[in-house]
Amino acid sequence: MSTWAERVHRRAADFSSVVTSCGHPGSSAPTYPYRLEKVKFGVSLDEVCKNDNIPGPLLVLILKLNKESPNRRDVFRAPGHQGAMKKLIHFLQAGRLVNVDNYSVYTIASVLKKFLRKIPNGIFGRSGENELFAIIELSNEAEQNERLHKLFTSLPKYTQHLLVLLFGTFRVIASNADHAGTGMTSEALGVSVAPSFFQSCVSDGKTARMEDVLKFKVATKIMKYIIDKFATHDLFGRDNYEYYARVTGRILKVQDEWICSFQYPPPPRGKLAQQKYALQHSLEAEKTWLQCQCERWGLRP
Repeated sequence: MSTWAERVHRRAADFSSVVTSCGHPGSSAPTYPYRLEKVKFGVSLDEVCKNDNIPGPLLVLILKLNKESPNRRDVFRAPGHQGAMKKLIHFLQAGRLVNVDNYSVYTIASVLKKFLRKIPNGIFGRSGENELFAIIELSNEAEQNERLHKLFTSLPKYTQHLLVLLFGTFRVIASNADHAGTGMTSEALGVSVAPSFFQSCVSDGKTARMEDVLKFKVATKIMKYIIDKFATHDLFGRDNYEYYARVTGRILKVQDEWICSFQYPPPPRGKLAQQKYALQHSLEAEKTWLQCQCERWGLRP
């Protein structure tokens, strides 16, 4: 492989180019000396998330859903293309370069659901699922939120990060459901994704038992509750909300406090460029202030 091709693969290993780089086309059976992180299906999360970090390719898939799904109908409910799903899963497990622009949000959502469904004992773990089933039956909302916060923050850091990205994405989709006419309310999302999060409500046999049906209804209720309370109550802890804001670039409001954890690039050189830079960000600051005031006084911007 030429020096140029080696440089291409080396640059592709960096997260910033994970969706744009391509392999060396000169061989019918190409080798991949600089592979990306592998996203393994059917193994525990600690094997997937090395050094407490979510693999770059998996992170890119979630970010694409976070950006594009809020205005698309039936994401997480409509199935993805089966052939494209198999191809994407193969690339993820092999550590191959993935151009996410080649895959629809429906295919990516279906692959993500399958990844979650394949985690041994589920993303919450058996004890975590039992705790969630107990929490949802409580009559005191404050106690519910406190126990949810305690449960989520007791999980490994990579699990916390994955959960806050997923539920943050669900919240963005649900909050835009009426305005964009997507049909994906928090209840619809709960029905669509609950089996991927709660393995205890999925029957081992071919025929669903009544017990499984009842558990599924409760699991759907749990998912809806967490989605609805994502930003109104401190369920995940400030560090995780800041992680979500930093990774997605979104601004969110948690318990009447705005969280905005991303940095602007350094100012450009040159007088005219600096003036343009200052004008741009002063307008953005004014827009954010107006949004805060509209939220404060119950007005829609």
